[in-house]
This record gives sequence, C-alpha cells and structure tokens, in this order.
Amino acid sequence: MALVTAPAALPVRGASSRRPISAVTTSQVPARRRPESTPVRLTRRGRRVVAILALIPIVFALVVLGSHKASADSKTPATHSIKVQPGQSLWDVAVAVDPNTDPRATIWTIQQLNHMTTSDVAAGQGLIVPGAN
Repeated sequence: MALVTAPAALPVRGASSRRPISAVTTSQVPARRRPESTPVRLTRRGRRVVAILALIPIVFALVVLGSHKASADSKTPATHSIKVQPGQSLWDVAVAVDPNTDPRATIWTIQQLNHMTTSDVAAGQGLIVPGAN
C-alpha cells in the first residue's frame, strides 16, 4: 500500500480556480427588496413649516381684504358739537339740528354718535350732532 502524507491529502486550490469578482452574475446575488411604500411622517418641525406655509395665503388675503374694507369705511358723516340749553330735551335738539327729517331718526343718530343708552340730557351737556361743520 501506498503511504499518503498529510499535505498531499488536502485539496490544492490554485489561482485558476478562483473567479474574478466581476464574473459573478446577478442571478447569484440575492435580489434586494425594495421597501414598501410607507406613509410620509412629518416631524414636529415639519408640521410647523407646513402650517406656516398654509397660513401665508390666508393672512395675505385678510390683509388685502381688510385694507380694502377699511378704506371704504373711512368716510364719516359730517358732525359738529353743541351744548344743551336749559329746558331743552333731546327731541328739541333733534328738531333744531335737522328740521326737515323725522326727529326720531335724528335722535337715534345723536345717541349713536354720543354712545348714549337713554335720551336723557342735562343743561350744559355737550353733544355731537349730525350736520355740516
């Protein structure tokens, strides 16, 4: 019988048995799994940015419409001030201010201009009344 030594029993791997890395085919590499589409999750900072971006057009519209509205309301009726004479009532003041209109409408206007809750007036009291200056 032949005598086998330990180094001869091991298989010899030479350079010719190795494959170059570029020779590996794609079928031998496991396919990468694409991540499933997950919903977008915003951080606290991202939510703030989105909220601010959503508010910008709203604020812009309010500023533009608000300035337009303010310019339309800036016209105030002509007024002047008088002092109530002794014995004079608000009805008498209304008739003296505008004798050609209904005194009740003039009384209401005087009350609105002076922030009055009643029609009581006192002698010497100053009133803002409608009319030309």
